[in-house]
Amino acid sequence: MTKSKKKQPQLLWQIDKPGLPGTSYLFGTMHVRDIRAFDYQALVCEKILSCDAFATEINLNQAELLLSEQSMDLPAGQHLADFYSPKKYAKITRFFEKYTGMNIQHFENAKPMMLTNFVTSSLLNNDQPVSLDQFLWGFAEKNDRILLGIEAVEEQIALMEKIPLDYQAAALWSMVKNVSRFRKSLLKLSSLYQEGNLAKILKSAKKSTGKLRKMMIYDRNEIMAQRIALLVAEQSLFSAVGAGHLGGKKGILKKLKTAGFRLKSVPNSSPPSLKPIKEDNSELL
Repeated sequence: MTKSKKKQPQLLWQIDKPGLPGTSYLFGTMHVRDIRAFDYQALVCEKILSCDAFATEINLNQAELLLSEQSMDLPAGQHLADFYSPKKYAKITRFFEKYTGMNIQHFENAKPMMLTNFVTSSLLNNDQPVSLDQFLWGFAEKNDRILLGIEAVEEQIALMEKIPLDYQAAALWSMVKNVSRFRKSLLKLSSLYQEGNLAKILKSAKKSTGKLRKMMIYDRNEIMAQRIALLVAEQSLFSAVGAGHLGGKKGILKKLKTAGFRLKSVPNSSPPSLKPIKEDNSELL
């Protein structure tokens, strides 16, 4: 029996439909600085230059609003320590300072999710000076593309406010108890991304979001597919969203196809990324 040919990564898709102002693209990203996520770098930059506009999930020039006190602070009168026994909180304190180098006292009014995000970032490989989507945004900005957000920042803030605080607290404690397993799962996700298998990426995303998957994945897929459909009708667009939103029966690809768009996977012939990018993107200008 002959071995089956290894499936090509399916992270970059061409979008066409009669009547559109030009060819558009949809790219599945990963919000990390791991060099393995940059394999499509040259091809993606080439396609960005062929489009009028560039969009990420939100307008990254407004991203600081997501970290504002309004969205990331606990309700008045509540503190992080309120969610844990003294023994557990002491362990979280040691854990947080070990992996981030920051004093947890500065975050005593922060939602547990904020601490989880900080630790997650510290556990990942940070080979590059910026994350993949930040790099692409900077490249598009330097090359005078129209910059857009598919979702409004206010929508993402409202989404985060819907995540129950007890769920956030449990997730942080689970990370503390199982940090080795948690880091292993993060590194595995980077490998899955490099492999470009959308089915496996979706499976991982569903597992990580648990009972919140409808709110965090499926509902957002519907919104983003509708917005992308409207945006590509106005100008040629390169849109970059988390790869977990692309695949599956409820994914953006399926929804765009159902809306009458032709989608074609664009293979990547560029060699894998071997060295860190320059923060100013100068080598691609």
